Amino acid sequence: MGRALDLGTPTGVDLPNTQEREGVVTMRPLARWKGMAEIVAAALLVASCGTSTGTPQASTQASAPQASAPEATPVSADLTFQFWIGGDADKKAWETVTAVATADHPGIKITVTGNPWPTYWTRIGTQLASPNSPCIVGMQSLRLEAYADQLVPMDDLMTKYKVNPADFDQSILNGLKHGGKQVALPYDFGPLIIFYNRDRFQAAGVAEPKPGWTLDDFKKAATALSGGGKFGFTTSSIDQEYLAWVLDLTGAEVLDASGKLALTAPAFVDGYKQWVALMKSGITPPGSGGAAGYTGYLAMLSQFQDQTAAMYVDGPWMAISNKAVKFKLGMATMPAGPGGSKHYTAGSGFGISKQCANPEAAFQAIASMTSDTALKGLASVGRAYPARPAVADAWYTAADIEGARETLDYANAHSVPLLTPPNWVEVAGYFDNYGFQALTGELTPDEALKTVQDQGSLGN
Repeated sequence: MGRALDLGTPTGVDLPNTQEREGVVTMRPLARWKGMAEIVAAALLVASCGTSTGTPQASTQASAPQASAPEATPVSADLTFQFWIGGDADKKAWETVTAVATADHPGIKITVTGNPWPTYWTRIGTQLASPNSPCIVGMQSLRLEAYADQLVPMDDLMTKYKVNPADFDQSILNGLKHGGKQVALPYDFGPLIIFYNRDRFQAAGVAEPKPGWTLDDFKKAATALSGGGKFGFTTSSIDQEYLAWVLDLTGAEVLDASGKLALTAPAFVDGYKQWVALMKSGITPPGSGGAAGYTGYLAMLSQFQDQTAAMYVDGPWMAISNKAVKFKLGMATMPAGPGGSKHYTAGSGFGISKQCANPEAAFQAIASMTSDTALKGLASVGRAYPARPAVADAWYTAADIEGARETLDYANAHSVPLLTPPNWVEVAGYFDNYGFQALTGELTPDEALKTVQDQGSLGN
């Protein structure tokens, strides 16, 4: 999702992580629960040990996952995989994913390394330019443009090793292209949707949202759910929040038709003003998370999970974390604005550094890490909404959220990829900070947007 938007998160779009915001996303949001490494390992083992009809069978071995390819290949290489990682448990979880590759290709050894989400993006550019660059790197669709020139085009490798593009969701596959070339293969994706507290809706006698609900429906519900120290909605100044709402309210996107930053275009300004006004209308907790960016995101997430707020925007990669709450969880589409219901989709995947001494070995590892086996394993613990539609049922079974399939089917049918400029990492930082001042009233929305546009255009 994959917090990663800072999907993770929050864009998307990633594995659970105690410090980072596709897995968001993969800018990816947190999945704060223990035992993830063991759960993912077990899920991968089950996924790789099914019969030809897909029925799980008991395995006589409890070690590494069985090969997902018909036969192991003779390739041999020592590879490093760099990803956004929040701690030892997170690292172990990713090692269960790379174990699928080493099971397919016993001659490959993969060392997993990484940094927490915010740090990852401040360092990966320098690392990709170094002769000692990791071969395999995590890449989020929102941030791809900043690093795409340092990644190996995969199209010929996909043909050589029979990786069929049609097996992946096309929106995220296209989101990981640069100049028409595939520079990363996705493992997850998802549209930004609204998570909501079904118990609070039912207690207040408010009708639960259905696909196609309108902006007026949202406003009425959020207002009815606000009062007595509780609020109908919560937000923060982080890109997945304000961009999702601007798209929904006016259809405006970050870039103009020529690919230039367009934050002061009339439609974007109009949508942003509407979002700020809506968030300051009494339906959200005061203070807008108390901070900009990732810190504000964590506050927003906490306000939803502790039931201070009844709704917030995030991606499907957060389903498993949000299921730990002590209330019935719901998922809803973005409310339809004047132009209908609109959603951004984002996600994450794996690319190959141009500094890699053995890109063919790295690609074969990535092909295994994004195979049906690997993605079904992640989906079956409800973590990654899989980039391979063929294994999506495993995610729905694990998530077990009433109405989830209907919501995501509708959102996917009404979604567009979130396209950003090459310097989006810097622009998002400006936007998060100046946007926070717009929410608190220190700046007007016009002042915040002009400042971000002026500073962001210097590197665009």
